[in-house]
Amino acid sequence: MQTGIRFIAEYYDIKSKKVIESQILRTDKIKRPTTLKELGYLHSEQIQFLQAIQDFKLLHETKLINEEIICPNCGCKTSPRGTRKSNFHAALTDHKISIQCRRCQCGWSSPDSIESIYGSSMHPDLVEKQVVQGAENSYRQASRQLNAESKNHRSINNDDRIRRNIADIACLIETEKLKPLKTTTESDAAKSLVVVVDGGHLKSNDNDLRSFEAMIATVYRPENIRGIDTHHNEIIQKTSVASALSDHQKTIKRLVLNACQKEGSHAAITQLTCLTDGATNCWSIANSLKNHCKELINVLDWFHITKRFTIINNRSADNHFKEALEKVKWFLWHGNVAGSLERLTQLKLNLNDEKLLSDLKELHEYIKRNKKYIVNYQERQAAHLPFTSTLAESSVNALINARQKDNKKMQWTREGAHNILQIRTSRFSKTWEQDWQTAQEKIYLKVA
Repeated sequence: MQTGIRFIAEYYDIKSKKVIESQILRTDKIKRPTTLKELGYLHSEQIQFLQAIQDFKLLHETKLINEEIICPNCGCKTSPRGTRKSNFHAALTDHKISIQCRRCQCGWSSPDSIESIYGSSMHPDLVEKQVVQGAENSYRQASRQLNAESKNHRSINNDDRIRRNIADIACLIETEKLKPLKTTTESDAAKSLVVVVDGGHLKSNDNDLRSFEAMIATVYRPENIRGIDTHHNEIIQKTSVASALSDHQKTIKRLVLNACQKEGSHAAITQLTCLTDGATNCWSIANSLKNHCKELINVLDWFHITKRFTIINNRSADNHFKEALEKVKWFLWHGNVAGSLERLTQLKLNLNDEKLLSDLKELHEYIKRNKKYIVNYQERQAAHLPFTSTLAESSVNALINARQKDNKKMQWTREGAHNILQIRTSRFSKTWEQDWQTAQEKIYLKVA
């Protein structure tokens, strides 16, 4: 016996169960698959099936959209004035919908496209897919991936459209995050917060500017650090913000302040510990929080100190030099700036390697420039106080390097990089679902 399956869509009256219209969407013979490829439906066949289902539903939804409209201006009945084909772009398929145009004798005309009715011709699911994939990959790569998912080259998935959607959503997210927040109640206030401020340089597409720096900050409560295993921890809740704008740090300072308040900062209760790599622009951001907390403690990040020593150490094969350099680091670990500078000066006197000498001079200036932010790290570690950004440092890699910096050929405008960072910080802080919902409410119109 030859068998088959038939998929039928029915448009029916829910109350009476009477079928008003039915349509066969797909028929297939059933036979024994001889290869795995023959088992089930191909990707392209699944998309075709989805297209047919969507078309059938849209046909009947359009009837409701095209129902007679009473003029919102004068309350009179409106008259039909032909139809217009309008694009509708779903998550995986594209459609043409016939919109009934209507006009009133008072001069009012009805919206004549999906975009004018709902605010956009792109379904929110498609916009979200474009924004998320465009923030994780290059626009061109995101376009290819989206088209591969749809098994079709869709013009709506072009890289410029992805870029524009990211810019629009990023602007909406940033606008919300820049709004002043309500003061945290004393009962909900955090006794202490850690603020890690860092930056990453991106290659500029401006011929007059070789590169520019994007600033990133991550704020978290110390109690939100959880152990993964014996040697690894993670921050289970945090707020990360970023800016690549050249606006004298106005945006990043506002975003960092709001991030602190979101994490529970209170001017009369919270102690803020700011960890930075020692750059002047990082300290500027940290010091902007001084009037918004009970106490501000600035600490030169031990992670970045260690990083500088490691680079210099790896450039020499001289064990005596390595031991002397380790002694300089030991003095810093115990907060003895004078001792470390003295040892560093002695080390320079006995060095003939010009490259290493240059590195030591730079290290000397780095320590001297940041001496007031160098603490007794050994004591802070013993007291379980923050002294290193090892955990939060991954935010730079996650927010900048993975998408923007590691691709050596990629060049950026400040605005383009800034937009990407708004999406990535939202996802990194695990607030994307809420941020995206807020953005949808701003973009899409609700029809009565």
